Amino acid sequence: MIFGACYYPEHWEKSEWRKHAKLMREAGFNIIRAGDFAWGIMEPKEDEFDFFLLEEAVNTLAEEGIQTVLCTPTAAPPKWLVNKYDILQRDRYGRRENWGSRREGCANSKDYQRRSVLIAEKMAEHFSRNQNVIAWQVDNEFGCHISTRCYCENCRKEFSKWLEKKYGTIENLNKTWGTVFWSLQYDSFDDIILPVYNSCEPEHEQLWSHNPSLDLEYRRFASDSWVKYQKLQADAIRKYTDKPITHNFMGHFSDIDYYNLAKDLDFVSWDNYPDNQWGSSEYAYVSMAHETMRGLKNKNFIVVEEQSGPCGWDIMGATPEPGQLRLWTYQALAHGGGGIMYFRFKALPYGMEQYWYGILDHDGIPRRRYYEIQKTAGELKQLEPYIVGRKNQYDALIVKTYDNVWAHEIKRHAGEFNYAGLLYSYYKANARLNINTAVSIGSYEDYKVVYMPGYNVVDLKEIEKIAEYVKNGGTLVTTFRSGTRDGYNNIFTSTLPCAFAELAGIEVEEFSAIRKTAYIAGIVESKANIWCDVIKPVTAEVLCTYTNHYFKDKAAVTVNSYGRGKVYYIGCDLEEPAMEKLVDYISSRAGIERTAAPAGVEFIKREGFGILLNYNDYAVHIPMKGKSLLNGGDFTGNLERYGVEFISWDNEENTCNMIQNI
Repeated sequence: MIFGACYYPEHWEKSEWRKHAKLMREAGFNIIRAGDFAWGIMEPKEDEFDFFLLEEAVNTLAEEGIQTVLCTPTAAPPKWLVNKYDILQRDRYGRRENWGSRREGCANSKDYQRRSVLIAEKMAEHFSRNQNVIAWQVDNEFGCHISTRCYCENCRKEFSKWLEKKYGTIENLNKTWGTVFWSLQYDSFDDIILPVYNSCEPEHEQLWSHNPSLDLEYRRFASDSWVKYQKLQADAIRKYTDKPITHNFMGHFSDIDYYNLAKDLDFVSWDNYPDNQWGSSEYAYVSMAHETMRGLKNKNFIVVEEQSGPCGWDIMGATPEPGQLRLWTYQALAHGGGGIMYFRFKALPYGMEQYWYGILDHDGIPRRRYYEIQKTAGELKQLEPYIVGRKNQYDALIVKTYDNVWAHEIKRHAGEFNYAGLLYSYYKANARLNINTAVSIGSYEDYKVVYMPGYNVVDLKEIEKIAEYVKNGGTLVTTFRSGTRDGYNNIFTSTLPCAFAELAGIEVEEFSAIRKTAYIAGIVESKANIWCDVIKPVTAEVLCTYTNHYFKDKAAVTVNSYGRGKVYYIGCDLEEPAMEKLVDYISSRAGIERTAAPAGVEFIKREGFGILLNYNDYAVHIPMKGKSLLNGGDFTGNLERYGVEFISWDNEENTCNMIQNI
């Protein structure tokens, strides 16, 4: 099993490498990740390549049994490159993203592409004979703190070509986009503009003020640009080696269509920081991020940057408490992780990330965090058969599409509406009931319940697939702001909910972005504070109605029988307790076992065993019987603060009395 840390040999004197490697071996590590910001070391001047330092470090670490994942260094172009070539991005205001940080390169700069491919190719050629290099990573965190969307002239020209290939004629584009509005017709593809700052956009206010089709297509184009940029490097590497290639994704970040980015990779990796200077994440939010990464290829992933200390840039987040690093490690592994690398091995005394602490502090002395990770490594040796290659048994699916992320950003519907938040509200409710829930697209038949909240931009072929799934006995849950837009971000002219109308068996007579709180009653009771659809049932049964406003007694939540399956339509936002109760109601009728557990405890089921994770800072008791895979004894039901347990059972009927159909 992969277990190690991110390590940057160029940051340390060579005399320290062997000492660090020995500490890594003693911690149970077998791998490091290196190279991702060292372009200036590998190519200090144009076409003068020098891999001696990196190779010496790789070989030194290998003497202690530590292998290496090598990264291409293209996230940090050296100064000579920006001095000679115009590779820097422009923002929406036309300003150049100046050199001096990272990720400032434009994916559509031919010079940046050419130099990136060359350094990747030279690295792969040089290290192809080194057996201590076991995998490759392309670049580092596409779409990190600088937008993936550049607005330079290179991008405008490439966007024009991209559109011409898609639409064929400018007349087709004008008609599809409705450019007749405000006399925005184009005479040729050369006239195409980028969605930059314009006269309708108040400065410093988020208001996308261009044609919605233009905005959505540009997001798609920008995403495709980075997918193409990544493929150029991956293809260059594959000319010299067949070692697997990855990239470190970023969980909930959504500037790039991660499904497309994952296609050219052998496996997905990602960077997980549950508690940093920008805030602390709820456990379910982190679990959903893991599941989002697993769902990109529906394969297990590797965490190549796992938080190992307090971290931030100008201020620090909280120091992980005793037990939390171990807990976060097992959380990743429980949700599809096949290996862990902590960031970073040792805190750096200089540069932007002085406050991004690692396993070791600046003095390099092993302390609590080091020994906690060392203990975890020892446990993982015996648990490896229950982790590597193992898959969870999923009952539910949350459908996330990047078209919908972008379209909801462009047209937000209501001031407080947030597509990511809507998806999370359904994931969190399932998590509280300990229902194994995937986040992905397609393959609906694998799940008892499919959630498509806010599925606004629709692919009609996808609607046909989901209709077939429901006909065959599946359960679909969709919500307000679903099914209303085509693939060009134009609104359908049929009656709401348009693409979902027949499936849901309803018509939406009216809707409102709420100014005053609305109340609903029925199978759940709740306030609605963001949105209300006023529903007219056609073939559907009413489950909840509104109890105030002019739409009092009108339907708010419905269920429709369609073939052998059911379609639930949720016409308003719900408070957290109501959401959990609704998901429980739906799940029980879909034949899903829910697991009652104390708040803050997660239970993930796999075939023959389960994983318990206690995110509370206090011990809990769980009425569950089984055999502990950690110590071989009987599980007593007690779980320490931030505790973890792997439990096996011979049969669920007499060993797991915690599971109940509520």
